[in-house]
Amino acid sequence: MRKTNIFICLLLYSVNLFAGDVATFVNLGFSADGSKYAFGQYGLTDQTYQAYSDICIVDVESNSFIKNGIFKTSPTKETRDKDSKSVFLALQNRAQATLIKNNISESRLGRVLYSQAEDKTGTQTLYFRDFQTENEYTVMIHVDKTTKQEASFYITVDIVLPNGSKISKKTGRPGYVRPGTKTYALKKILINDKNNALIFIVEKHEYSSKGLSIRYMVETIHLPV
Repeated sequence: MRKTNIFICLLLYSVNLFAGDVATFVNLGFSADGSKYAFGQYGLTDQTYQAYSDICIVDVESNSFIKNGIFKTSPTKETRDKDSKSVFLALQNRAQATLIKNNISESRLGRVLYSQAEDKTGTQTLYFRDFQTENEYTVMIHVDKTTKQEASFYITVDIVLPNGSKISKKTGRPGYVRPGTKTYALKKILINDKNNALIFIVEKHEYSSKGLSIRYMVETIHLPV
């Protein structure tokens, strides 16, 4: 009986520790010239089961959202128990005119240069090769823990070309703290078909009294061609 009680306590502790929700990331594609990139995310909030969704359009060179490039459906009582993907598709329909205006298409999703196979957070250094261009990459995500519950990050990239020349770039906001974001994980790196736009898909691990929730953001780098 005592062992059973201990097991139940541990189970309840585990549920409480990992309570929260994980958003689903959606790659919405590049513009034809690689100057813009769009992504979305959607999910259900933990415990309240309210659907939410976001769509963001990013200018690659400035690494910032374009004007009027953020679309959002916030979790409310009206979205409670709704199918989160349906909520996202409705939002995508609302954003469609802006996506078309910026020549963004899901037919241009880019190529995956790196995809995280394990759940790792914090500072990490990656080494890989783009077998299409033969470029060799060294990518480092620098995560600075400011408090137990907050952190900032930025990304540095060194690219060695087949001719031996080197390109060094940095993206992100060193020292910028997003309240409630405890750490970050670099999940995936994309490059467009013209090889002039790098996209870094980053997990934000957000903590609150309800537990851990995972949301997504991107950082971008424009490459010379």
